[in-house]
Amino acid sequence: MKTKHILVPTDFSDASIEGLKMAAHFVELYDSCVDLMHVIPLMSYYDESMEHLGVPFDMENDLYPKVLKSANEKLHEIAARHLPKEHCGKLVNKVGRKTSRVITDEANRGHYDLIIMSNKGSHQTKDVRSGVTEQVIRYSEIPVLSINTAFHEKEINNILVPVDGSDESAAPLVQAYDLAKTFSADLTLMHIIEPYTLGMEVLPMVVEDDDTVYESLITSISTYFDEHPKLGFHIKRGKEAYTDQLVHEKDGMVEAVTLKSEVKKGFSAHTEIVDYAEEHADLVVMSTHGRTGIARVLLGSTTGIVAQHLKKPLLTMRPNVKFTEEAPTSD
Repeated sequence: MKTKHILVPTDFSDASIEGLKMAAHFVELYDSCVDLMHVIPLMSYYDESMEHLGVPFDMENDLYPKVLKSANEKLHEIAARHLPKEHCGKLVNKVGRKTSRVITDEANRGHYDLIIMSNKGSHQTKDVRSGVTEQVIRYSEIPVLSINTAFHEKEINNILVPVDGSDESAAPLVQAYDLAKTFSADLTLMHIIEPYTLGMEVLPMVVEDDDTVYESLITSISTYFDEHPKLGFHIKRGKEAYTDQLVHEKDGMVEAVTLKSEVKKGFSAHTEIVDYAEEHADLVVMSTHGRTGIARVLLGSTTGIVAQHLKKPLLTMRPNVKFTEEAPTSD
C-alpha cells in the first residue's frame, strides 16, 4: 500500500492525537512523511454582527493571527512529541467554514496517499465516527483510515473486506492484500444476502444457496483481476470450500495471503458487517462505491452506515484502478 505521504488532521483533543500516534506507527512500517493539519473554523458571522453593532473588531486582523500563532505552536509541540523529526513534513493551519471540506480539499490537491484520523475529535456524538470524519470519508479522493485508538501491526490478525460482486467493491482487495502482508494477517471476504423489501412488506428471499453465492463471488473477483492484469493478482482455489489464496506476482516473485469467505443472510448488510467485524475482525477495508452506489459516493450507502457504527479501525477508499495498480509494495 502506497503510504509515502500521510495527512493527519487534528483538533488537539486527546481523541485526535490517536491519529497522530497511528501515523507514527506507519512511519516505522512504510518510511512515510507525515503532515499535520489543523482547521480553525471561519467565524465571519461574528464579523458581520460586530459590524452591525458598530463594534470596531476585525476577526481577520484582531483574532485570527493570534489563533493561528497559538495553533502553530501546538502543532509544533505535538509533532515533536509524537513524530521523528526526519519524518515530519508540513504543519498546516487553515481557516475555513467547514472543517471536513477544508481537510478533503487539502488532501485531494496535496498529493497525499492516505489520511489518518481519529473517529472523533473534541465534539463527541452518539455515532462512533463524528460528522467531520464521516464527511471526510465521503468526499476524500484518497484512502481514509479512521480509528478509535492507535494499533500495532501485531494486533491485526484478520482483515475484513465486504464485497457485493461489483468491481467497485473488489478494488480495495489490492490495498487489503498489502496490509495483510505487512501485518501477517488473513483476509476475509464477506457478502451479505439481503431480502427484497417493498414498503413494510418483506418479500420472500429468492437466492441461490451459500455455496453458489460463494462460487459466484470468487468468479467475479477472478474476472476483475483478469481484466486488470497490471495488478498482478489471481485467486488460487483451496482444497477446502471458503478458504482460498490471494496470490500476487511481481518481477518473478510470487506471494500469497489466506483468503477466507463468509456468506451470510440478513435484513441489513451494514448490521451484519458491523456485528461480524466487532467479533471476528481487527480491521475493515471497504470501497465507498458498490453495486448499490455506483452513481453516488457514500451518503445512505452501506459503507456510510458502517462508518457510523463500527468501533474497529476502518479503511475506506474510492475504487480507482489507476491508484490500485500502484498499491502492492510489500517485500
